[in-house]
Amino acid sequence: MAALSDWRTFPRAPGVYLMADARGKVLYVGKAKVLRARLHNYTAPGGDGRPQIPHLVRRVAEVRCIVTATEKEALLLENTLIKEHRPPFNVFLRDDKEYLLLRIDRKEEFPRPALVRRVAKDGAAYFGPYSSARGIRETLRLLYRLFPLCSCSPKKFASRKRPCLNYQMGRCGGACAGLISREEYLPVVENAIRFLQGDYREIMKRWKAEMADLAREMKFEEAARIRDRVATVEGTLVRQRVVRAVPGDVDAVGWHREGIEATTAILHVRGGRLSDAHTYAFRVEGGEDEALSSFLLQHYAVGAYFPWEILLPMEIEDREPLSSLLSDRADAPVRIKVPAAGERARLVGLANTNAAEAHRMRKEKEVAYEGLVARMASLCHLPKPPQRIEGFDISNLSGTEPVGSMVTFVGGKAAKKWYRKFTVRGVAGQDDFAMMEQVVRRRFAHDEDFGGMPDLVLIDGGKGQLSSAAAAMRGAGVDFIPVVALAKERVRGGEKVFHERIFLPGRKNPVVLPPHDPVLLLLMRVRDEAHRFALSFHRARRTKRAFRPATT
Repeated sequence: MAALSDWRTFPRAPGVYLMADARGKVLYVGKAKVLRARLHNYTAPGGDGRPQIPHLVRRVAEVRCIVTATEKEALLLENTLIKEHRPPFNVFLRDDKEYLLLRIDRKEEFPRPALVRRVAKDGAAYFGPYSSARGIRETLRLLYRLFPLCSCSPKKFASRKRPCLNYQMGRCGGACAGLISREEYLPVVENAIRFLQGDYREIMKRWKAEMADLAREMKFEEAARIRDRVATVEGTLVRQRVVRAVPGDVDAVGWHREGIEATTAILHVRGGRLSDAHTYAFRVEGGEDEALSSFLLQHYAVGAYFPWEILLPMEIEDREPLSSLLSDRADAPVRIKVPAAGERARLVGLANTNAAEAHRMRKEKEVAYEGLVARMASLCHLPKPPQRIEGFDISNLSGTEPVGSMVTFVGGKAAKKWYRKFTVRGVAGQDDFAMMEQVVRRRFAHDEDFGGMPDLVLIDGGKGQLSSAAAAMRGAGVDFIPVVALAKERVRGGEKVFHERIFLPGRKNPVVLPPHDPVLLLLMRVRDEAHRFALSFHRARRTKRAFRPATT
């Protein structure tokens, strides 16, 4: 380790450098072809030209270098260290969920489409990625309408003796009941794969010839079924004819930046047609070149679906080593290009438009949410508008298998990585108040990382549950966090009513809002999610108990 001013002591070799503050916290991870030259740039007047560098340099107390054999190795090590340390001056892609893919393995006896989230190097054909389960299920429905593929799970396939319902509807060849051989079934699979690859021309030509033959033989019902298939595919082609001349599997990356907020959009072109799009938002403290390179390295992780070509909206310094690294991960060549004209440039322009629109929509939602929580703070007498809300609920059946749940919403969206389950212990009978007190106390008295303290605690229940939760929070020393309860009023004056009431500590009368008030709807969404989460955990425990072997 050395100070930044000692740049002359750093090696003249490719590698990675870590900048840390006086407490040892890593502030920034960077890579360089020549470490000494890159670190020298930080000591020059004005830094290396990036606006955040003076702020970074003022906080740097020490620099550590790791020499690598090549620039490509430095790129990979930089990505690993960013994930490990999460430095505030680097891009860290928080939306790391794995999207759905469609998998067909030709090596199976009767191949069938299956949904997966990672690409394995197993020789199977993969299609996607799809941003939503709805999108991929629509594709599956279309696939089963056009091709009589087997849809039975392996378990059902092994035990079935009679044809499935899809066979009776004319959407399955009856492989599960032995009504079609593997040799007869495989051409159907190949046609389905060609369809998913966008190779419609040969399929359509074959279907139209078959339809004409059936019509000549006066088999009009069978000809009509093929006619309907042709019409379905033609309608699909009309909806998806967005890209005109980009063959193969291509991803076009769009970029939009305002200040330190950046948005990327990736358009997935599969077989010459636009199949789906994903957008991502993150903070950028440095240059766009470095931010885009870091984003690509994190997005195309091991197990992702790799296209054979990635189109970028700008040139990046690491294009060649990044292309080589992604090719290694994909086990196939992956080219990275910056198109200047033609259909590829138009596609990148479309991706840029998508990124700009995603940024605009997100900012509008943020403004709307800020107004909503400001009103919530006024109505519920909160010290500040809540950004992080935690909801708690209890679930049990006559006191048996009691459990509690905690759900977390940040910015109005569910943050499921901060959800928690609690098994209630030591409470006799159906004492919901004591159960709630235990769950809230364990949340705030525990050393576990819950992602920070909430701005508001929401309890599912009335005054009793609210008092129990408030007492638990006082005992844990967090009585500075506001807590409210939400409960339905089921009977009033002998009549059934279902008004939601918001109970506040120290206030006799609840706050009653109109049924469609946005503040009430947000609180109900948090409460209902806590209820769903608790109930699912309770049912799982009851099921486990029911199948537990009896003790002698």
